[in-house]
Amino acid sequence: MAVKTGVVLAAHADNLGEWLADAAAYDAAGADLLWIEVKGDDPLVLAAALTRTTYRALLVVVTDQEAPETLHRLSNKRLRINSPHETERWVAIQPPQSRAEWREAIKEAEEHGADGVLVPVGPRLLDLLRNPEEPGERHDLELTVG
Repeated sequence: MAVKTGVVLAAHADNLGEWLADAAAYDAAGADLLWIEVKGDDPLVLAAALTRTTYRALLVVVTDQEAPETLHRLSNKRLRINSPHETERWVAIQPPQSRAEWREAIKEAEEHGADGVLVPVGPRLLDLLRNPEEPGERHDLELTVG
């Protein structure tokens, strides 16, 4: 069983364009779930925006509000309120600082029977999702000098 990755998005969306772009980047990098628990903004409106800027990740919105059916349809049934799945067990972990720390956290979660890990957005997380293994030589980053 592969442990899923859930990304806890920033609680404050000061710059909504950047917040949405970050969420889309984590979605494209392979996050299985995007956790939306925002302060000061309408979480269902942000979820509606995420339904159009993300395509694969499950969207979990922490709110007391009921989501309208239209929002569920917009999300292609990827929207959940307050919980990913009642039968799944997700554990919160700290943002990893290295690939070794990431691998260890995933291994520990798997050993404890967790279905997924919830990780707050952190400076290394996007790179770890995009490149879970050591990248080795990065010829794509070499500059051509002529």
